Amino acid sequence: MKKISVIIPNYNYGRYLAETIESVLAQTYPAVEVIFIDDGSTDESIEVAMRYPITVLSQRNQGVSTARNNAAAKASGDYLLFLDSDDLLYPDSLAVMLEALDAAGSSVAYCYGQLQYFGEKNDIFTSAKFDPSELSKFNYIQTSALIKRDIFNSVGGFDRGFDLREDWELFIRIWHHGYAGIHLPRPVIKYRKHRPKQTVRAMSKVRKRLSDVKLVRLYPLFFWRKIIMSPLRLIYYNARYFKLGMIGLHGGTVPVSILK
Repeated sequence: MKKISVIIPNYNYGRYLAETIESVLAQTYPAVEVIFIDDGSTDESIEVAMRYPITVLSQRNQGVSTARNNAAAKASGDYLLFLDSDDLLYPDSLAVMLEALDAAGSSVAYCYGQLQYFGEKNDIFTSAKFDPSELSKFNYIQTSALIKRDIFNSVGGFDRGFDLREDWELFIRIWHHGYAGIHLPRPVIKYRKHRPKQTVRAMSKVRKRLSDVKLVRLYPLFFWRKIIMSPLRLIYYNARYFKLGMIGLHGGTVPVSILK
């Protein structure tokens, strides 16, 4: 039976972590390993994770992309799914995504579904069938897609230069390597919505603009619409915030401590 590795990166979300881990352990698909990686938390996250029959890793704070890549390097599954430490799976999420992905053929790298928001917001983010033209306009693919591990490794994993929209960049890079995704038209992830403070929203806006610059730098032809629609904004953020060496940082880093 094919194995799925569910990777849970975490930073100070210990208050949600038990519910997240238990949603993975309750999957109807039996061949699942759970790899938790803590990204330098200062709360009780590691203590919570240690209560469960899962692999527990720890690293100094380096961001979610690095954490995901470091944990993926320790995975033994045929497939990977990256689950944020405050989100949940439905009991059959892995089973239905794996069935759809296996039926899709060798040119398809991952399966993604819809998000059911809960918490501060309670509705469904409606994703769409895979279309690279639409992907150049916005990211309709949820981060917690089920990805073939060999393809994830072959394209280099997440770009550590991104701390936002890193999933979008990964799916674009996978497309540029000749692979598509397959859409499952039902919710597979319960996505917890928090109401950010005003300062957090302001910082997020800057990070989004900087991420746009990085995406355009990497894929100028793919993002020709962004260049045409907001050239002055791209020029400003490129000059104000962008530094050489910020992108194209693939793979993991060391050291990573194995706690369990």
